This record gives sequence, structure tokens and C-alpha cells, in this order.
Amino acid sequence: MMIRVAHIMCVVGFLAAAGTARAEWSATLLPLAGKVTRVRQVGGDVYIKAESWLQVSICDHGELCFKPKRPPAEAEPAGGIPDGKIASSGGRGVVRTWYSEPTDRYGHGVLGDRIEAGSLMAVDAAGRLYAMSLGPGSVFEDLTPRLADMDGDGMAEIATIRSRLDGGAALAIYGLRNGQLEEIGATDPLGRPNRWLNIAGIADFTGDGRLDIALIKTPHIGGRLEIWTFRSGSLARVASAEGFSNHVIGSTELGLSAIADIDGDGTPELALPDAGRTELRILTVRDGVIDQRAAVAVGGRITTAIGVLKTPEGPIFVMGLEDGRAIAIRRN
Repeated sequence: MMIRVAHIMCVVGFLAAAGTARAEWSATLLPLAGKVTRVRQVGGDVYIKAESWLQVSICDHGELCFKPKRPPAEAEPAGGIPDGKIASSGGRGVVRTWYSEPTDRYGHGVLGDRIEAGSLMAVDAAGRLYAMSLGPGSVFEDLTPRLADMDGDGMAEIATIRSRLDGGAALAIYGLRNGQLEEIGATDPLGRPNRWLNIAGIADFTGDGRLDIALIKTPHIGGRLEIWTFRSGSLARVASAEGFSNHVIGSTELGLSAIADIDGDGTPELALPDAGRTELRILTVRDGVIDQRAAVAVGGRITTAIGVLKTPEGPIFVMGLEDGRAIAIRRN
């Protein structure tokens, strides 16, 4: 059975950046039968779980359609941490990575339990296995590592969230060097225990041809967005702004953000909630400044991952709210 949803505006946002044409965005309530508990992005496909799984697609005249279909299963590692998955990519260098060595030595519990990871595992394109274990003073306070070529050498590095028991979280990048899995760059820890950050996305946000990492420091208490890039063998911060969140405390959902090119200029924008998770904000990074392109009120609090459907008219963002409703946001 296919369900069609016409485009009906129920909430309006507006363009806020200087030097760009004013444009309206709208949020459409999706009439689903059950409460929405998850949204998953798999490549270019978006799936919503509302009691059962539905695949979201674009039908005639730009309408959203839904059909019963489960997303592909996520690979879970043997001996991994609860809710941890395997990240995979093609190419040279690391092609698979995951967390292992479950430990309760930190006890922060920001991801819903006291179990974090003590080691990082990786497999290269030749099938060789690598392991890197942290000392007793640190953990990986994360669920699934991320693969991206951060230094432009054609081989993927691994982006992680590493926390010190006495100093809180940091962004840490690992890569294969001299036949070993080694740290190649890291930000400073947040400075005190039980302070966390969440990675919001990896893309060339600045348009300079190099990948950048967007992260939110302390997403539950104010939330500072920072953009970091890998230059001359180390991480450098290139932009920052206050007032954002991409996580619900105690949740295992880390995907409250999305990446999409909203204006077709070839440089992607970042979409993520404000600090209260009641607005979706669309942001661009230019010359060390984060500009807000749009802010759309959603009529609730965003709690699920944010999916993106590409259309000739621009992206459609799909997300679930705290009360079980789902909405889609698009430019009018």
C-alpha cells in the first residue's frame, strides 16, 4: 500500500543570512498511523519507523509517499558495545571500523547506559585487522566511528569521540601509519568530567576542497557548534557559533543533523536543531563565519535522526518529534 502526502504548509521559517535572497521554508505534518520512534538515512533513501518501518519517497507533483519496507540491517560487531555498529567504506586504507572492549570505568551514561568502549578496531582493504586500546583514564564515549579521508591522501581516517575520565570529551582522529592504528589529531578535552560532544557531520562545509568536521560541544547545556579541519598534520578550528543541539540526553540516537546543498552551488549546508530542539536551522560556512540561511519552527522537540531526500527543487528534511509526530521541511 502506498500513502501519499500533499505539500501543506503548517509552520513557516525564513531566510536570515545577509547577502542572500529571502526564501520561505515550510514544515509539513506527516499523517502516519503510529508514533514515530526512528528515522534512518541509508544512502539516498529515508526510512521512518511508526510502529512498523516505512520507506519515504517522492511521488508525482512532489508529494511524499510511504510504503512498507524495512531498511537494510545494520552490521553489529562481535564483542562490541551495546548499540554499536560497524562503519564501512570503499577505497584504500581503513574500510571497516567499530568499537570494542566494553567498560564501565567512566559512568557518565550520556548515551543511555554506563557502558563505553575501551578500544577501536579497524580492517584495511587487504583484510588486515588493527586494534588500538586506550589506557585506563579514557574511553570512547560514542557508538559508531566515522570513516572519512581527512588529510586528502586517498585513504580513510577514523573520526571518534574520546573522553578522559578527568577531562571530558574530545574529537580524536585515527589513521593507519607505519602499519599501526595511530592518533593523528585531536582537539583538547572539554576540561571537566561528564562533559560531552557529538559529531554533527563531515563534509566540505567551507568549499576549499578539504573535508571538515562539524561538532556540537555540550549539546545538552547551551551547545556550541564548531567546524574543524585537518591542516598541516593537525586539527584546526575554522568557525564556531552558539546555541545548538544534536542529541537528547540518555538517547542512543546521535544523528540529529543533516547535510545538503540547498542552493546548488556545490558546497553543502548543515541542518541541525537549535539548543531547545524546537527549530531546524540551516547553516552555511563562509570565510570563518557561520551564517544562518533559515530557521524553521517544528511545533515540538526534534528527537530522531534527520533524513534528507534530494529533489530537483532542493532537499526535503524528514524528522520525528518528541510526541511521536513526524514532519518534513522543504523550501516553498
